[in-house]
Amino acid sequence: MWPFRKAPSTRRARGQRGEQLACQFLRAHGFQIEATNVRFPVGEIDIVAREGRTLCFVEVRSAASTAWGGALGSITDRKRRHLIRAARWHLSRLPAPPDEARFDVVAIQWQQDGPPAVELVRGAFTAD
Repeated sequence: MWPFRKAPSTRRARGQRGEQLACQFLRAHGFQIEATNVRFPVGEIDIVAREGRTLCFVEVRSAASTAWGGALGSITDRKRRHLIRAARWHLSRLPAPPDEARFDVVAIQWQQDGPPAVELVRGAFTAD
């Protein structure tokens, strides 16, 4: 085993910081965080949370530039399919189905000067 750990890339470090920021933001808006970085063979769910009786599968996207649509514009059809498959795996492992479930996105736009802009999109897409 290699004795030295490679320092995380700026992009990876920003992504981790984004997920921490998203959890703080969601908690401040009344969400209860159930799990983070839930991995399945078909994909990963960044955050599983509850808002009241609704189970929320939250994708965290961050961008340092608004080019190519910024953080929200980075969610491709392929990414949606992976999230939907991962959510189905997660739901199949629950003892009982939730009353409601939805896909949310927390979009973080990093600013050169000042704090990042954080936006929550509830029901950003459906599994249909």
